[in-house]
Amino acid sequence: MAAGPAQFREDAIVAFARDLVAIPTENPPGAAYHACVQRICAELDALTIAYELVETGDDETHRQAIVASVGDRGPLLYLHGHYDVVPAFSRAQFEPRVEDGRLVGRGASDMKGGLAAIVYGACAAAEARARIGLIIVPDEETGGRLGAERLAALGCLDVSAVGAIVAEPTWGTIWHACRGAFTLHVAVRGKAAHVGLHYEGVNAFAAAVEVALALRELEQALRERKSARAFSASDPRADESILLVGGLSGGGINFNIVPEEFSFTIDRRPNADEDYDEAKRELLALLEAAKERGVDLHWEVLQDARSAATPVDGEFVQSVVAAAATVTGATPSITCCPGALEIRVYHRLGIPAVAFGPGLTERMHGPDEDVPIANLVAAAAIYAEVAAALAGRS
Repeated sequence: MAAGPAQFREDAIVAFARDLVAIPTENPPGAAYHACVQRICAELDALTIAYELVETGDDETHRQAIVASVGDRGPLLYLHGHYDVVPAFSRAQFEPRVEDGRLVGRGASDMKGGLAAIVYGACAAAEARARIGLIIVPDEETGGRLGAERLAALGCLDVSAVGAIVAEPTWGTIWHACRGAFTLHVAVRGKAAHVGLHYEGVNAFAAAVEVALALRELEQALRERKSARAFSASDPRADESILLVGGLSGGGINFNIVPEEFSFTIDRRPNADEDYDEAKRELLALLEAAKERGVDLHWEVLQDARSAATPVDGEFVQSVVAAAATVTGATPSITCCPGALEIRVYHRLGIPAVAFGPGLTERMHGPDEDVPIANLVAAAAIYAEVAAALAGRS
């Protein structure tokens, strides 16, 4: 591994990441956010990195993003991370520990470790005066409406930026593209009645099954839509367009009552090379057709995140590849994320963006989530190398 300024800060990177893991920023519901923001700001203060806090919440929900900057040389590079984590399996996951060269705990991979790496990558880049913007947001795990999406809507992102790196757990590969995510909660209404008087009721579950069968037919058809982009998974089904029905479902109040309501979710994940708007229209047309047949249903949009793709052979993607190869001695692959990513926020503004971070995809969100400490240090050095290389070209 090539030597870099960030390598000499291993203890500081690990200590910072460890402190972040100990803060239970579970989302949902969005807990301990204030404490986490305070800890991040304390680190930025100690490193003399200038920042501002931006309110990204709404009238009912308090949320803060951190927008920081270093350097004055070269084009602007954004390093982006989120401080919320998925719910833990147990409280013990918020008692971080170091074992066998790995930091263990909820969020170690996704993405408290990545946050520590982007902060120290920016700090190292500042030594060469390379220009970096740090974007640290809440609520990524629930779609980013009150995080990255709100930050972009407020005009806090500079559209002249040369690129953005999101510190998702991708180690070994660069995600240059991602699927979209259009998620609905559907409620089918009927009329309650005692089983003995079932003819006076309308069975919401039976009506929901009718809709689900139509969705099943669409799901089967979508499997034939294969992405031309590479995924890191070796299973040939990884490139199929996705429709998941019933991730959450339920209804009824008792075994002897005709169910008055039955609800379920639909999670549509179009590939990056599909027309996202057409995918939404196709799904909504199926639901509208059910309404026309007399099914009493309504829906709520839970998530509406567009797909995105940055050209593989573009200068920005190749600059990240080159930096990773320089620092680690290994060339990362370039693949498509199987889910949604906040690279879409930058893509919408015309800013090239990729996801690349120290965590391991296969270790995120699990009961034994961890991250190799060597990856934290290497990622920080890679981020600094990208910034320095871009500054050197200006």
